[in-house]
Amino acid sequence: MKKPFALLAAAAFALSIVAGGCAKEKPPAPPQPAKKEAVVSALVPGKKAAPKPRAKLFTGTIEDLDEAAGTLTLKGPRGERRFQAQKKAKEQFDGLEIGDKVIVKHDNEVVLSIVKPRTSKCALVLRENNEVL
Repeated sequence: MKKPFALLAAAAFALSIVAGGCAKEKPPAPPQPAKKEAVVSALVPGKKAAPKPRAKLFTGTIEDLDEAAGTLTLKGPRGERRFQAQKKAKEQFDGLEIGDKVIVKHDNEVVLSIVKPRTSKCALVLRENNEVL
């Protein structure tokens, strides 16, 4: 009786060693890159990096346009807003007139870019002829 029990115990022990060796270990997590704030604060103690500006869009009709001062007043669905244009946006004032519908990309009250909404020529022709697709 002792021999079969000893053989069974030895086989169980050998299987446990083999099964333990086959178990997969998780690889270590890759190192995360350092954040810019940490780099800036390491270079200049006590200073944090400036937050990145979030650009927003405002669609409206031009109510007032002053190229010399670089100001633009728009009236849209969310009310009337006045914007101050940067040098790059001042160049986009050419071709704009009071009453034009424009889309302004801005950060608070500073204009980053100005574009006129595009309209499809095909859609305009269909509207004029009162045709429906």
